[in-house]
Amino acid sequence: MDQFRDTTSALRELTESIRLDESRDELLARVAKKVIGLLPQADAATVTLYEDNDPSTVAATDESLLPLDKAQYSADEGPCLTAASSGTIVRTRLETAAGRWPDFAAAAEQLGVRTSLSCPLFVPDEGHGFKRRDTEPLSGALNIWSYTENAFDPVESALIAMFTSAISVIILTASRWAAAEKQAETLVAALETRDTIATAKGIVMARLELNADEAFRWLTEASQHTNRKIREISVLIAEDPGAVFGR
Repeated sequence: MDQFRDTTSALRELTESIRLDESRDELLARVAKKVIGLLPQADAATVTLYEDNDPSTVAATDESLLPLDKAQYSADEGPCLTAASSGTIVRTRLETAAGRWPDFAAAAEQLGVRTSLSCPLFVPDEGHGFKRRDTEPLSGALNIWSYTENAFDPVESALIAMFTSAISVIILTASRWAAAEKQAETLVAALETRDTIATAKGIVMARLELNADEAFRWLTEASQHTNRKIREISVLIAEDPGAVFGR
């Protein structure tokens, strides 16, 4: 019961602390660190994500264990990649890994890692879209490493699975909010630019007795001659027409 309470509390803390200006990888680094605090036998965690269909490690609580991820990427097999492609949790003990993933097992043996727990993690890329491999909308996995033999019991595995699933949804939601906010800012800027140019065009029409097309052509030529954007020229005209056309 205590572990369940701690897991839900950690999830709530992460949810409440998410900032729209925080990068995906920074957030995933915080997720990895939080997971280490939830499992007594967890010694480190890494996060693998697919970028253009290639896996890479985007967060790690202990960089000395990065060879565990790299061994899997080179061999194109291992518990992390299996979790990502299958969408299921993969718990691995060193003594049973050698026959299935020899390269990974060799790296784990060298680093002293005895147990691993890889949980599928589905999150958007930095462009707020999903990368796909074949037909699966996979993104990567959260990998937890332990120097303890036979670590991570079924209850702990289930709790971390719940945690990573919830985090995936939260990150996706935050990403969509950030994308919507950016789109709104772009739209507001476009509307402001349009209004400024329209105001300047009206002033040019009145001052130089031109029609709308001629006034816009005048603004375009002024932009080219001064090597300044039409919006900049328009702002000068709108703010102080006398400085441009004389009092």
